Amino acid sequence: MLKKFTQIKAPIMMISGSFLLGCLFSGTLLYWMDILFVKTLNDYYISNIVYLIISAAFIIYIYKTEAKIHKDLFKVIKEFCSDKVAIICFIAFVLFSTWFNYNTFRLSDGNITISGGAWSDITFHHGFVRSISLGQNIPVEYVFYANTPAKYHFLFNYYAGKISQTGLHSVHALNLMCSLSLSFLLLMIFQFGRTVFKNDAVGILGALFLLFHSSLSGLKWIFDNWGWDIFKKIYEKTGWLAQTDFEGWGLFNLNVFVNQRHFAFSLALLVFIVTYVISLYEKETENSEPAEAKSTTPNQHNNRLWFFSSCFIGVAAGLTPYWNSVVNTALLSFLGLYTIINIRKKDIFEPMFVTTAIAGFVSLPQLMRFKSGSSSLNEYPKLHIGYELNHFDLFDLTEYYFKVLGLKLIIVVIGLLIISNRKKILFLILSIPFILANLLQLGVVLYDNNKLMISTLIFINCLAAYYLVELFKLKPFIFKIVSVALCFSLMFAGVLDLMSVKNLRKVDVADKSDFTQWIIENTEPGSVFLTLPTIQYYDNAVSNILMAGGKIYVHNAASSAYKLDERLNNLDIIFRGEKSFEKIKSIMEQEGIDYIVVSPELRESKEYKVNEEFLSQNFVTKYNNNGIAVYSIY
Repeated sequence: MLKKFTQIKAPIMMISGSFLLGCLFSGTLLYWMDILFVKTLNDYYISNIVYLIISAAFIIYIYKTEAKIHKDLFKVIKEFCSDKVAIICFIAFVLFSTWFNYNTFRLSDGNITISGGAWSDITFHHGFVRSISLGQNIPVEYVFYANTPAKYHFLFNYYAGKISQTGLHSVHALNLMCSLSLSFLLLMIFQFGRTVFKNDAVGILGALFLLFHSSLSGLKWIFDNWGWDIFKKIYEKTGWLAQTDFEGWGLFNLNVFVNQRHFAFSLALLVFIVTYVISLYEKETENSEPAEAKSTTPNQHNNRLWFFSSCFIGVAAGLTPYWNSVVNTALLSFLGLYTIINIRKKDIFEPMFVTTAIAGFVSLPQLMRFKSGSSSLNEYPKLHIGYELNHFDLFDLTEYYFKVLGLKLIIVVIGLLIISNRKKILFLILSIPFILANLLQLGVVLYDNNKLMISTLIFINCLAAYYLVELFKLKPFIFKIVSVALCFSLMFAGVLDLMSVKNLRKVDVADKSDFTQWIIENTEPGSVFLTLPTIQYYDNAVSNILMAGGKIYVHNAASSAYKLDERLNNLDIIFRGEKSFEKIKSIMEQEGIDYIVVSPELRESKEYKVNEEFLSQNFVTKYNNNGIAVYSIY
């Protein structure tokens, strides 16, 4: 693979691929090794040592069989360092990503500070990381739905947990992965713009258009707030811009990366694989036929390298469901359609067919597993035309996306008209995830379809950037002014939302509260707790349990993946204490519930009633401090 990256003269591809593919294969390998050692030796940590030994052996093997490998690596690094534009961009991306992640989630004076807008997601993401680093969560289970194997979106947080196992604090481990992932996503968008349009400015603007996505709500905000203190209002702005129902709380702006922190990594993989394929096979993107195309055809001398490359990328794409299933869908659609459109070009069709077939073969069992058991995904995907609209109407749909995308919608259409026919086909293929998001409902929560839309938005941002760059190149100066003004209009609302990120309300959660420490010191790792199954936006018993690496028997956060009725019914039976102790004891043993936690929030709940007198009389009180009581059968 190293040779292939260096042949296409893209050190960015080599460096980005080293991180992205390294994490993808390392995380997957570690997970299966963990399962093996837990099943055979009941050991949760030896996989780290074995992994390091395997890695060292692999490096030695590569060095011995490829004597010039270190020279190739130094050459790639040297080329990257000599690329001043790429270096400046990457440094800027890293600085922004680090600030962004630590501004919304950080350690502070013995507490973990979380931005209020990110509380609901980060609490559980971080809890999962803690369940790996402190608990015994192998095979992995969701921390908000214990005793049921996790099926998707878990390997990113799992990998962060394995990093934390080495001694790095879980907050730093998660922020490290999130910051690097977002940085490489932006860098790969930059490279995509370079690869397809041969222009640095296109790549830079494409990355900025993703970060600072702008709907028409920005113009409305300016109109409503215009005055002498407009810049002060911008700097102090709080709350997401509101223009449509879902956009009102940030489904297409920076809020996505505040909450869905694992998403940037999978998106970066998507852009990497798409850019890699285009670099190999698209003659239109090069001044002449790429050297790669000659070395990848099965009829040429290097059949082994061609086959290895196709298999490698196919396996990489196939491993993505456990990192992000939506990105896997976008990847499979691109690989499959790209293979079909090249059916008459044997030198492209054959390697792409191998890649797509392997990607589908590896993905299939993972995708089928999502719908097994008590999954709420059994009924999905199902037909749902028009996304948020209650009924499909072409005019209403166009109006909706004009509000969400603003002038970008018009600019993208113009850009599509001025590019070559081959590029038109490529961008239409890359728009398939967006089309699927408006035809199908993927899960219980309709707005989760926004992830498919963002998978397309990444690429059409570069198309919009290309048109604006071409407009700027025109000689009449007025075109340069219009181009700059349009660029500003496509980012202004995003800049306003960046101020909202900066000014999000902060909430402190005790990193090591008395209750958290008690759980760590007095309960088995990975114990299951029954408590109030709703989100409270402050330090509470649920967050304390998750900080200790514990698991919640049932929580409303699991509703998008599982049918909760049976477990909520069990919760109600146990809390009310209206059945015999033997009956309740039987339920707890059957469901694997280790502890009942009664907190002030549970006592005050109007939805869930608790008979604490019954619990104290029939169960053993294990802990009672600061309003939190813990009961156990034994």
